[in-house]
Amino acid sequence: MAVITILEFPSVTRELYEQVGAALSGAPDGILYHACGPIPDGWRILGIWESQEAFDAFTDGVYIPAMQAQGGALPARRDVTPAHHAGPVLRG
Repeated sequence: MAVITILEFPSVTRELYEQVGAALSGAPDGILYHACGPIPDGWRILGIWESQEAFDAFTDGVYIPAMQAQGGALPARRDVTPAHHAGPVLRG
């Protein structure tokens, strides 16, 4: 089942986010949609994933270690919500 995810990292800037992304190799398995942007005192990452297992595997095994290797903090917020609908918007 697809899930909607939110990660919020305190004190992360656009520059740090881009440094971490540059250290990664391509899109992770299981990601369907990704968006991110600044929030007060940090950075928010939103995603739609094929499953929570895919999100957890990438986040815990790849992304958080890469963020910490660049001096970033652990996420202050980590939410996973089952998606009722994950796909194109139908216009009528």
